[in-house]
Amino acid sequence: MKRVLLIVCCILIIAPLLAQSQNTCSPVGTWYGGSDVKYLFTITPITGEKFATRAEVVGNVASAGAPGWTSWSGELVRISGNRYLGQYISMYTSSPEFPPPADSFEVDAARGYLSFVNCDNIKIEYDFYLVYFDLSKIVFVDQPDVTIDITGSVETYHRMPMGCPACKLQTVVTPGAKKY
Repeated sequence: MKRVLLIVCCILIIAPLLAQSQNTCSPVGTWYGGSDVKYLFTITPITGEKFATRAEVVGNVASAGAPGWTSWSGELVRISGNRYLGQYISMYTSSPEFPPPADSFEVDAARGYLSFVNCDNIKIEYDFYLVYFDLSKIVFVDQPDVTIDITGSVETYHRMPMGCPACKLQTVVTPGAKKY
């Protein structure tokens, strides 16, 4: 009877710890996806509950009138469990000149909430998209020049796995090509 009681006590102590560790996913890694526009999205740790982000757009931004642009850079901070607040910015120029003239810049800023669908899939629900043409303004602090309503905008991303079942498949190598 003592042995059974000891086992039950151990299970009661260990079960919540196992459940907690299984329900905690890490955002750190390389992700791919988005919405209509696709991105490679990288998340790296800064300290504790804070992470740096970088999203590289897959597409020709110049066709949207921006011959020069940066990736989306930002930060995430854990706000609870598997939910994070993210703020991201990107810079654009409408000028093909280098360096671009001072009046050709735009800073776009977005805020969204990242949550885990499961440890290999995330979604980001955006609530603000702000545009600044005056670079003397402080992004997310000063009143933007344009506010775009993106309520309900959601992006979904998939974690790049480290396992590679496809790597074991037979591959055809072009004659003369390097094999890595």
